[in-house]
Amino acid sequence: MKRLIPFLLISLLAGCETTTVPENSITPVLTHTAGQTFGDATSLYWYSFQQNRPVSLAEVVIMGDYGQYQSEYRWREGNLREIKRQGRQLRGQEIKPFSLHVRYDTKGSAVFQRYSVDGVVLPLTDTQLYQLTKQAKQATEVVKQQRRDGQFLVQGYWQGEHFLRCGDDKPLSVAFETAMPDFIEQQLSQDRFMAVVGKVRRNKLVASQLLMLSDSSQQCHAAPKLLDK
Repeated sequence: MKRLIPFLLISLLAGCETTTVPENSITPVLTHTAGQTFGDATSLYWYSFQQNRPVSLAEVVIMGDYGQYQSEYRWREGNLREIKRQGRQLRGQEIKPFSLHVRYDTKGSAVFQRYSVDGVVLPLTDTQLYQLTKQAKQATEVVKQQRRDGQFLVQGYWQGEHFLRCGDDKPLSVAFETAMPDFIEQQLSQDRFMAVVGKVRRNKLVASQLLMLSDSSQQCHAAPKLLDK
């Protein structure tokens, strides 16, 4: 199904507020989910941080007719050290599979890079390498702002008059901060998968941004795991 609401071209089971993932006995690693639409793409984020410094970021980016991809980013001591991405993208007139893997040294220089499109290995240009680090920074800024606003990614399914949240099937009533167009309202009268950015208070979801609305056969999106431990 074509995206109703389409981020950058190469630019959970969700429904969870910030969760704690123990890393050591001193400072925990926290994870926050978020999402946004930008241009023709919709992005879902799972961001982990420790003492306000980034640890990792996983993303799913769906670009409508331009393809889709998954990425995982890893930081050490606040410095971006590794990116891995795979998916399908428009090349010429065709959608082709691609993958990339970049490692950085402590000074931010790309010391390892591998980029392939449809099985053909290609060099990454300086512009492409810059875009990768820029995308990582922009994504983390989006997550941090939504966290400050008390908002996060919520996924689930409309079934009759109930919205069942992914992860725990908790039924929630739903209110949108802004009125939805009539064609969206009509679709919400049917069984649908939906992803939004919003807040959950008790049994009510207040959605500030609609990210996805698709067929009920769509599975809940989970954080991609591409990098080795």
